[in-house]
Amino acid sequence: MNAMKEMLRRIGYLLTRNRRRRELAAEMDFHREMAVRAGKPDAKRRFGNPVRLQEQAREAWGWTWIDRLAQDLRYAARLVTRSPGFSLAAIGVLALGIGTNIFMFSAMDWAFFQNLPLRDPDSLVRLKRVSPQNSAEAMPYPTAVYYRDHARTLSAVMTQMGGRLELDPEAKALSAVYVSANYFKELGASAAYGRLLDPALDRAPSTAPAVVLGHDFWQKYYRGDPSVVGKTIRLNHQPATIVGVEPYGFPGLGNSGDSVDLWVAVNQQPYFVFASKALTDPGRDIVAVWARLAPGVSAAIAEQELLALTNARRPLCPECVWKGESIRVEPAGHQTVLDTRAIRGLSIVGALGLLILVMTCANLGGLLLARGVAREHEVAIRIAVGASRKRIFRQLLTESLLLAFLGSAAGLALACGVLKGCLLYFGRPTWVSAAPDWRVCLCLLATTFFAAVFFGFLPALQLARQRHKRTLARQVLIAVQVAASCVLVIVSSLLVRAAQHVIFTDPGFGYEQVISVTPGLDEHGYRPAAAQAYLEKLEERLRTVPGVASVSLVRYSPLSGGSVVNAEIQGKPVPVHRNWVGAEFFRTMDISVLLGRAFAPGDKDAVILSKSLAQRLWPGKNPLGRLYQDKSVVVGVVGDAPVSAIHDAEALEIYSPAESADMTSMTVVLRSNGAPEGLIPMLKTIVQALDSNLFPEIDLLKSDFRRQMESMEEVTLLMSAVGVAAMLLAGLGILGLVAYAVSQRTKEIAIRLALGSPKSQVMISVMRQFSGPVLVGLFAGVGMAALSMRVLRAGLNGISATDPVSYASAILIMLTVFSIAMLVPTHRALRLDIARALHQE
Repeated sequence: MNAMKEMLRRIGYLLTRNRRRRELAAEMDFHREMAVRAGKPDAKRRFGNPVRLQEQAREAWGWTWIDRLAQDLRYAARLVTRSPGFSLAAIGVLALGIGTNIFMFSAMDWAFFQNLPLRDPDSLVRLKRVSPQNSAEAMPYPTAVYYRDHARTLSAVMTQMGGRLELDPEAKALSAVYVSANYFKELGASAAYGRLLDPALDRAPSTAPAVVLGHDFWQKYYRGDPSVVGKTIRLNHQPATIVGVEPYGFPGLGNSGDSVDLWVAVNQQPYFVFASKALTDPGRDIVAVWARLAPGVSAAIAEQELLALTNARRPLCPECVWKGESIRVEPAGHQTVLDTRAIRGLSIVGALGLLILVMTCANLGGLLLARGVAREHEVAIRIAVGASRKRIFRQLLTESLLLAFLGSAAGLALACGVLKGCLLYFGRPTWVSAAPDWRVCLCLLATTFFAAVFFGFLPALQLARQRHKRTLARQVLIAVQVAASCVLVIVSSLLVRAAQHVIFTDPGFGYEQVISVTPGLDEHGYRPAAAQAYLEKLEERLRTVPGVASVSLVRYSPLSGGSVVNAEIQGKPVPVHRNWVGAEFFRTMDISVLLGRAFAPGDKDAVILSKSLAQRLWPGKNPLGRLYQDKSVVVGVVGDAPVSAIHDAEALEIYSPAESADMTSMTVVLRSNGAPEGLIPMLKTIVQALDSNLFPEIDLLKSDFRRQMESMEEVTLLMSAVGVAAMLLAGLGILGLVAYAVSQRTKEIAIRLALGSPKSQVMISVMRQFSGPVLVGLFAGVGMAALSMRVLRAGLNGISATDPVSYASAILIMLTVFSIAMLVPTHRALRLDIARALHQE
């Protein structure tokens, strides 16, 4: 109770402190005047110092720290304006270091923590199939309908399926997304014009076909004309009515919003795709499924109910459910799911950002140490007139805090500007804003205080204790800067080398002259026997086309991702990319057969392994004739060719012969003798000549390859920028610390030069004191980089984590930067006026 009264008393004074100060001053004046009138000539002297008494009163009232902080801030502000050169340099260094961290955190905040601009994003979840052997982000449409009709923990279920439709009469291929009729209503979207899909109007298969135009497609193709709503268009030769336009900036689910040309009700898919059985096939994972949790239901409870429903469905449809299958429920209200892989990526980005911040703080700490030499006289005078070392230390930390806040403000502006530029340059979703949210502001505040303490504590302690002559502080700062910059430069060098390896090195398969043709037989209701007959005819026709060198079949088109299964290697499950291919696949893709043979017609229970997989399974042994997983005989080994995972440096691949049951899902790949672009019109004609209801997807493999390389080029650019920034920061930091050390030894240098010492000898003597911390920092940096690259190993793409070229080049660059940074102030010191230097101080 007493503590509460004391707190209320202090708060009351804080709110009325100016009035109380005036009242106290007036009362003290009154008492002194009354004492004089009472005939006491020495009353004023006996009364005491009014200023001191007022300070004692304020201390009794509390909150004196506010006055002292304001006083310190005013003094710090005067120092900042008095030394504009130093202040601008310090703020610029902090802006670069803190701005880089805020930029990284803003990007992570957008990807993992910001809610999508949808209705109640916290209740949105995605359903994925998982089992000990398999995993899939999609499921059969009948399975999704089963969960929709029976799950009580889900208030709504939404399905989404990608596809292509041709716009007549131009035969323009459009990206279409088939969604459940409740898709837009559940996400809280409103049409820009017209209406969106509505469960009351578009759910029944018998309803008139309706489409919603994507906003970008509407702007580009129809030039933003609102009158297109209500008009009829023909898609795959079928009429449909445009009922509305997608709202601007609609994100969709699964990053689909900005790239969609048409939105179509999923039950209308058989109408546009002739004789399609995709929605009735219980064994085909075709739709991505999202749901909304019922009020008060957690994801764990939903998973339990879905597991029970999955087990209940197994006897009803054994081919629909995997052995040991369960449904994973993941949050879907953010741009990216925060899973184990994402957490590892966040840790790496966070570590790089922390290194940049540490280097920045060490850099600025060196500048403050150098500046402290010029402030020795000021601090000595303040101590002489009675200021305590604690008071001086607090004042110096306040100056560092003010610099940190100014640098943070500049860093925030820099980060927002760069983020906005990146969003415009890379064409990221339109709903993303570069403005900081509360998480970014909280991160900025924490970073500011961390930076202020980190770079200001040691210089303030040194200056307050009047121990500037010691070299330990600057040696520690140099070692920290060298180690941090060395890690950043080595990591940047390795990642840049890895990206260049992918971009400029032969990937192990041919792509320049390969075309993929996906007729979509499964979508058009083909059975395996009919599909096999069609593909045999298609292959036969394609082989007769002039300019076609080879033709084959593949279940998963190259660079499309493929299927991932787990193989047990040394007792541990290892992900392996699996594909089913025809006999001519390796010849068509220009993949070398190292051992054994390619597939022959009629092969069953046979597999071909990539070289890396064979070595992992049977190191140092001949794999031919061995059983893979106790099921299939190894008939060949081919070179490593990451056809399914071009960005995975350790991708393991296994190939099985195409079976009749796979024919409905097959893609035709062919190699041309010359430029493949001229074959595309003829290929489409041949496919549709065999079945006029087909609308094939024809893609140039080199175009897909180049699109996937764009992300690697972005990584190269980003990591090069990080490396350059690290070298600049390190160079500036070393420059400042050497300048500080040289300023301390000005008299010594002048005396040695006056006595006739050679300049080279003096230079070596000055620079020798930095060799120790530089070498310690280099060794520490190399060790830290080697450890960190064990985590980044999967992103090295064929480059060893201890690649000697990367390490040697990074170390050579760092030594060059450090040498230049040390030579500049030392060389300037050797050119000083000896007489003037001897008479200074």
